[in-house]
Amino acid sequence: MQQFFSPLALLVWAFLGGVSSSLWPAIARGESPAVINISEQTQVQTAEQFIDALFGNNFDLAWSYLHPQLQKEFPPKRLKQSKERFLKRVGAYKERLGSKSNGNIVSVKVAFAKVTDTLIVIMDSNGKITGIDFPATPDDLSAQPLPSPSRP
Repeated sequence: MQQFFSPLALLVWAFLGGVSSSLWPAIARGESPAVINISEQTQVQTAEQFIDALFGNNFDLAWSYLHPQLQKEFPPKRLKQSKERFLKRVGAYKERLGSKSNGNIVSVKVAFAKVTDTLIVIMDSNGKITGIDFPATPDDLSAQPLPSPSRP
């Protein structure tokens, strides 16, 4: 049987503190993309809306995109605390730079004050977020320092 998952999905440490294997998305379990019930465009929109809500301090809205099990473990107040800890490492949120989808995994490139990095949002087959990988620290290999402004 051909497997449809990325090694990245297996390495997700999850910004929210970890995701049990029972919540891994269909793609990480090796299920065929045919069982995914939402379009890639909808997955990208959901991931972008989650990022916008989280970094826009709309924690109730961000919480609504989570899988019910994660909603139990991470109420809006805890989402706020997690976001604040993350921003201490990477600096203030600036903007989303682009997104792409691969099965249930959506990569969202984001600029922060100290780095530009790709945030990974993993969804179940119904479009609920089951995992988030916000890996950036200034010394991570995946993080790219922001370019210095050019001087004339």
